[in-house]
Amino acid sequence: MMKTFINKKVCKILLFLLGLLSVFLAINHKVSAAQKIVFSTWDTFEVDKCASIWLIKRFIAPEAQIKFYPHGTTITAGIPFDTPNAKFRRYATKSTYEILMEHYKLKNPRLYYIGFLVHDIEINTWGKKNYKKSTELSEAIQKIILENKGNNEKIMKKSLKYFDKLFDTSAKFAD
Repeated sequence: MMKTFINKKVCKILLFLLGLLSVFLAINHKVSAAQKIVFSTWDTFEVDKCASIWLIKRFIAPEAQIKFYPHGTTITAGIPFDTPNAKFRRYATKSTYEILMEHYKLKNPRLYYIGFLVHDIEINTWGKKNYKKSTELSEAIQKIILENKGNNEKIMKKSLKYFDKLFDTSAKFAD
């Protein structure tokens, strides 16, 4: 009788410990998987790409690494974006930013507002801009790109900062 009781008690403890271990491993696996996410694109910049990088780093996968390849390179690593053969790319009626928002089901009104501006710049290329802020956004990002030409990390860092500020100040327009 005592032997059975000890075995049942030991089994319960072992099962409990195994359960804890599996929870710990699952949590650790999620963190590791998130840290290994890589989004890949070409090393050319424009508003849509900068906005898409910001969206990825702030709302989709903050731990993601953005990897740049020379323009024209076939990208086979990571999650390609903003290149002609990528799933996440500009189409005739949507920017890369809008495609990412749609795919990841992002619904924040401020993100939509920024999406309208990016759309106005990238899709409404030849037409008169619908929003005054579109021209300001385009000029600010072009300035960042020109002043930091050849330094992908600096362009990315300064663009992230610009879009952070735009997001913070867009509440009066979007909410």
